[in-house]
Amino acid sequence: MSALFPIINHLIQQNPDSRSELAAFADKTLALNIAGLKLTGRITEEGFLSASNGFADTEITFRNSAVQKILQGGEPGVGDISLEGDLILGMAVLPLLGSLRYRASDDLARIFGTQLGNSIGSRAADIGHGIKQIGRSIAEQIGEFSREPESPVIDAATLSAWMEEVDKLRDDVARLNERLDRLERDIWID
Repeated sequence: MSALFPIINHLIQQNPDSRSELAAFADKTLALNIAGLKLTGRITEEGFLSASNGFADTEITFRNSAVQKILQGGEPGVGDISLEGDLILGMAVLPLLGSLRYRASDDLARIFGTQLGNSIGSRAADIGHGIKQIGRSIAEQIGEFSREPESPVIDAATLSAWMEEVDKLRDDVARLNERLDRLERDIWID
């Protein structure tokens, strides 16, 4: 899992305030359990994480409910995260990790230059916002449909029986039309 440390360190680098606060815990080791992945890292003097195989001073476990809330843009609650080991260290590091934010505009500016990077970032944000609105609208419509008490949800047997009744009704209407035609002819012939 050491391949994830460059990603985490990139986030730390983009958040210099968090990095300087993490540096205060240099040489402490923490383990992060997230969605079945376990990362154990030592905090460096610069505030970054380096891979470590040693015993963790504190272990922070993000339960599946925490991961789901984070992915949905929410905040995990107390029951979504557990701490083991050095609780003071865990309570100090947890908000620092929670404050890490990825800013794509920084990377785009580094690659394309400030002006073009900001333009690309702004357009991507507008597209992302539009996609979120479309998704939210579709979700609301599905939610409204599912809440309707008389929503037409029938099983295959009921549909089949209804179709048979419609077929019988069509046959009866066709027979009635034939009789009416015969009756009309008989009346006009006399």
